[in-house]
Amino acid sequence: MPTGQVQRDQFGDLLRSLRLERGMTQEELAEAARSSVRGIREMERGRVRSPQRRTVELLADALRLAGADRDRFVASARAARRPPDPATGPPDRLTARHSTTVPSGHPAAVVPGELPASVPDLAGRAEILERLSTVAREVAAGRPDTASVVVLYGPPGIGKTSLAVAAGHRLSPAFAGGQLFVDLQGVSPDGPVDPAEALAGLLRSLGVPDTRVPVSPAERGGLFRTLTRDRPLLVVLDNAANEAQVRPLLPAGPGCLALVTCRRPLTGLAGALRQPLDLLDPAAGRHLLAAIVGADRVAAEPAAADQLVHLCGRLPLALRIAGNRLASRPQWSVGWLVDLLRDQRRRLTVLTAGDLGVRSAFEVSYRQLDPRTAQVFRRASLIPGADFAPGLVAAVAGVDEEAAASALEELVETGVLVATGDRYQFHDLVRLYAQERLDAEEDQSCRTGAHDRMVRWLLRRTRQAGAMFEPAGCRSDSPFVSDRAAASWLDRESGNWLAALRDAARCGRHTDVVAVARALHWYSDAHSHRHPWDEIFSLGVAAAQAVGSPRDEAVLLNFLGWARYFCRDRNTDGLTALGRALELARRIGDRREEGWALTYTAVIFIRTGRAGWAVDHCRRAVGLFREVGYALGEHSAASVQGGALAALGRFAEAAELHRDVLAFYGRGNGLSRTGAAVAGAGAMMSLGADLAGLGRWREAANAYADARGVFHTFGATFSEASAIRQYGLALQALGEGDAAGEALQAALVLYAALCCPWWEAQTLYALAALADADPDRAVEADLLRQRALDRCGELDAPEVRTLRATLRRELARA
Repeated sequence: MPTGQVQRDQFGDLLRSLRLERGMTQEELAEAARSSVRGIREMERGRVRSPQRRTVELLADALRLAGADRDRFVASARAARRPPDPATGPPDRLTARHSTTVPSGHPAAVVPGELPASVPDLAGRAEILERLSTVAREVAAGRPDTASVVVLYGPPGIGKTSLAVAAGHRLSPAFAGGQLFVDLQGVSPDGPVDPAEALAGLLRSLGVPDTRVPVSPAERGGLFRTLTRDRPLLVVLDNAANEAQVRPLLPAGPGCLALVTCRRPLTGLAGALRQPLDLLDPAAGRHLLAAIVGADRVAAEPAAADQLVHLCGRLPLALRIAGNRLASRPQWSVGWLVDLLRDQRRRLTVLTAGDLGVRSAFEVSYRQLDPRTAQVFRRASLIPGADFAPGLVAAVAGVDEEAAASALEELVETGVLVATGDRYQFHDLVRLYAQERLDAEEDQSCRTGAHDRMVRWLLRRTRQAGAMFEPAGCRSDSPFVSDRAAASWLDRESGNWLAALRDAARCGRHTDVVAVARALHWYSDAHSHRHPWDEIFSLGVAAAQAVGSPRDEAVLLNFLGWARYFCRDRNTDGLTALGRALELARRIGDRREEGWALTYTAVIFIRTGRAGWAVDHCRRAVGLFREVGYALGEHSAASVQGGALAALGRFAEAAELHRDVLAFYGRGNGLSRTGAAVAGAGAMMSLGADLAGLGRWREAANAYADARGVFHTFGATFSEASAIRQYGLALQALGEGDAAGEALQAALVLYAALCCPWWEAQTLYALAALADADPDRAVEADLLRQRALDRCGELDAPEVRTLRATLRRELARA
């Protein structure tokens, strides 16, 4: 061990023994000596190179030393101030790692070069490095409007330090005065570095002798600003705790640049440029992995490498650890490590290599949380969806919404949650860590209670949201101000309420499942392709059977039949469900559900070329609805009857019916605002089809355009796509080919986003027909037909089989 280190250890041992002899804690000694607890701790550990004379005297006074004991204590401190062994360099973390003496008119003027070695395999940060290079050039050029402080912030393991060091090496030529580096240990278990202590180290790095370092923190700051005012310096302040720790350490010169890394954005630093660090994109993740384990090894198992990047959550620290494990075990395949990581219970343990560990990176942040925030962090891991809002967190954590919101913001500031607008989300690995802490720190009854509160809250809120769409529904106790607000909540929380519904079904909460499934029907009408309605209503049917409620079962079977044919294009399966609904409704004497079963069945008949049967079913349904005084059902059945008449070529009769239906939806009908608007637009679409059948294409196009606007306003995306498609076909009939192509392409984009292969196929076929009109587009037309054939896939219905045969025949001719 170097002599200097031995002397520091001797002084530290003496200080510790004297403190213990007097029965003092480090906190008590620090208070008595007007020092910091951290300073006492660092001196006792031998980490302080040169305790100041004034500090030693205050310590001697606090320890009540006199005579020979005091002289020995002061002499020991003086010995600890001797210069360190030049062969090993100073061990103090706050002193220069590399310093070069340069000619100067000032004593001991130095050009510090303290940056640690840069990682050779930094990946995915080229754009940020280029941005920092631009800032450095502008600072070096003396641009007065350029930010001289850049905060690189992000969650643990995102690679802030690696980026800052790499940037420091890249930018150093612009800062001839040198580069300073300080690890501020903002998340250290021992607490962050005191700014005064950091300033002392910075002053020494700039050549200030120990005897010239001021005792007062304010004087240290003043001297540091003086020394940096006229020299171009790069200062890297790594792992900052907060703004108060950073402010005194910022250089004063116009040619200086400070790079600060922190888990928080440090919004209190005025004039700073803030650069968030995101997860690596998949390509950058593969690049980092290849740089560590070798490109050949990654190329040999590309699918496994992609899966490894995914399981590491695209977090640089996790990928670096995974790469290091593979590099140290050449006999392992990438797939072997992937298999180890698939087990969520072991993933954080597997992602440990040497002194690097994902779990430990999260641990230091977690241990800084206050008890209430830590509880919110743990219990939020029970939320099943990808993101969440404060209301749901309040339910699962057992706190009020204001407290939940405050805790979530603190978790974002700490770097263990990500804010996306007014919602929050875990990184996958952080969620696993939160679940570990939940299992370790809360007993089973607490975990079960939190989970049950969350499920109850979600099911209740889902019922309330669905009720906003029900005809003449009771909305007095609803937390939603409108059906639009309810729709927004249902869309954003779908990952959570759907998981809660599945959980309730598994746990036998059948009454809740029936209530939620029934409440969502009218919402599903306007948002038909946004959620898995066939699954939702299947759960409802099973729950109704479990509680022995044939009335609910008939209702939900009708919903299920609708979902199968309308949302999934499964006409045969839809008829099966509707046949069961019709039989059950007749057995229990439920005329209303019998009418709905007949109406929905008629739609499938129209789709499958049996329009005559559809007319008969609709007439019977109209009679049943009229018998029970249900005007909404009566007009719904009449609208389908009009569609059947149009399919039979009786367009004038169909138009008359659809005009009557359109008028009904335009007056008081009990529907919600969204329901009435969407239903009216649907009737307008039907009328447009009638007008097209009569050859009145311009009027038809106008009707489709009007319907499209309504669907778009109310978020009925599938219906909007259908209106655009029909509008395009009308323009095609009018000879407006370019406009028709634009409309059909717009419809195709929406259908693809909603994953509606049958409707994609029909739209592609219509585009192929447009391309046929231009001899130069023959190849494009055939490609469109092939795409349409591919989208038909495994779908099996008469109309699909017909289109498939047509496409094959036309492609064969080509």
